[in-house]
Parts: sequence; C-alpha cells; structure tokens
Amino acid sequence: MNKNITLNATSEIEGQVAVYMSTSIGTDGNKNANINKSIANQELYNSNKTSVRADMKQFEDEVYKIEDEINTPSISSRKVGK
Repeated sequence: MNKNITLNATSEIEGQVAVYMSTSIGTDGNKNANINKSIANQELYNSNKTSVRADMKQFEDEVYKIEDEINTPSISSRKVGK
C-alpha cells in the first residue's frame, strides 16, 4: 500500500485563478514529488508574472519542506557518534 500527501493550491489575482498547482508526495521517502502547474488564464498570468511566480515558489518551497521532513530521520532514531 502506498501512502501519499497531496497538496493543491492556486495563484489568484483579484479573485481569478491564474495558475493551478498540485503535487503528490510519497511518505516512504523513496521518490521525489512531481510538481504540476497549469496556467488557467494566460492573459492574467502574463500581466502578473511576478506575483504568480512568487506563489509558485512558495508552493515549491512547501513541497520541498515536506519532502525534507519525510527524508530526515527523527531525532530519536538518529545515531550519535560513529
């Protein structure tokens, strides 16, 4: 059985969706997430690239944070010394 964490987000400008973002992260730590981005409104995206790209980076940063948490052993299971 595979367990995954799914994240979904949007980048919105004045209540209109410019970009949809999603990812699925395996909880076993064996695979990296595949981040999907879909431009819903090209004109809105083109006229607000800086803001939309900031939202995309924020989403990516959250995905990487979760990946790192999954792939980092907990303090109680880390070996100390050699």
